[in-house]
Amino acid sequence: MAYQKLQGRRAINVYPQDGVIVPSPSDKIVSGSNTSVVANELVDSGADFASKNVRTGFTVYNTTTGKTASVTSVSDTSLTLSSDIFLASSDNYVVYGTGNSEGPVLYIGFGGSLSVITVGGDTITLQNVGDSSFIPIMVSEVLAATTCANIIALW
Repeated sequence: MAYQKLQGRRAINVYPQDGVIVPSPSDKIVSGSNTSVVANELVDSGADFASKNVRTGFTVYNTTTGKTASVTSVSDTSLTLSSDIFLASSDNYVVYGTGNSEGPVLYIGFGGSLSVITVGGDTITLQNVGDSSFIPIMVSEVLAATTCANIIALW
């Protein structure tokens, strides 16, 4: 049975990107800074992603640039990503699992159109979303076609 979440206890910034699950902040796996720049990869020579159980489908945030991607393959010191989000060395990152991403509701800081995939798998676009709006739809992904900004996911 569906329910409306009225009060969040956890929150994370959302960076719209197709194919990337909005992660729960409680699913943080590892963080650090990239040590070199390779197209479509996160390279951290001091990391051991495999021993941290990083898996394909996990979400990577470049917290320096506000970009996100999903993991497509894993090795000890590098992750292949769904998009090229590390264009400079020493960008900070966080890798999140997606196991507890049961579908946050969204707060929209600056309005516009909001394109999402719901936890039920429906792709929808809400038009004319106002500034400072709460969207009581449990979402899985916020798509790149979104023109809203300063989006926060709440659990």
